[in-house]
Amino acid sequence: MDMKSDSHMPTHAVPADTVKGRKPRRALAPETDGRLERSVVTRQKIVDAATALVYEGHVAPTAQQVADRAGIGLRSLFRHFDDMDSLYREFSSRFDAEIEPLLHSRLSGSTRQERLIQSIDVRAGLYERMAPLLVSCRVNRHTSPYLAQRLMEWARVEREVIIHMLPPAVVENAPLVEALCMAMSFEAWTRLRREQGLGDQPAREVVRCTVRALLASAGQ
Repeated sequence: MDMKSDSHMPTHAVPADTVKGRKPRRALAPETDGRLERSVVTRQKIVDAATALVYEGHVAPTAQQVADRAGIGLRSLFRHFDDMDSLYREFSSRFDAEIEPLLHSRLSGSTRQERLIQSIDVRAGLYERMAPLLVSCRVNRHTSPYLAQRLMEWARVEREVIIHMLPPAVVENAPLVEALCMAMSFEAWTRLRREQGLGDQPAREVVRCTVRALLASAGQ
């Protein structure tokens, strides 16, 4: 067989770049890599800008405010995010990372009640760090189906953490469980810190006192 001729070779054996009408496959061009990297950087700048604005007190930053803070045009912002709701998905995910210590914290208490009381400090630390973000999520929940859903999910997770630390007899007492969830919630915490003007440590002691009193009411 004449090895110089490919007339008798099966089509599937022909190299991709020799098939008539097919362009050779190329590795990702450096300029494409560069555009992808710039896109990732810009997207992160937008999320950082939105988060910074929230922490500065802008509970519902506008797209223009976010774009200005990120140093980009409004059109560029909406090339990366279809709408503000899609942006909320990004920066609210930071709360998911922050809530991990609450889910996996190792508490040294020898009884369930002691561990529950200890967990108040873990929650308080989380609430202090994330207060601006949590307030913003609550303010924007009525215009963001995603945030409304996430708030419900976060409340469910926090409730499950509490139930996991309760004695079976308490878990069967539905009103008591709900009272404990309320006493240890972010809403109760922000009321103590803002409306009632308590400092961090006094607010923690109020929550501990409330939880102890609720448990005592059930003979725990």
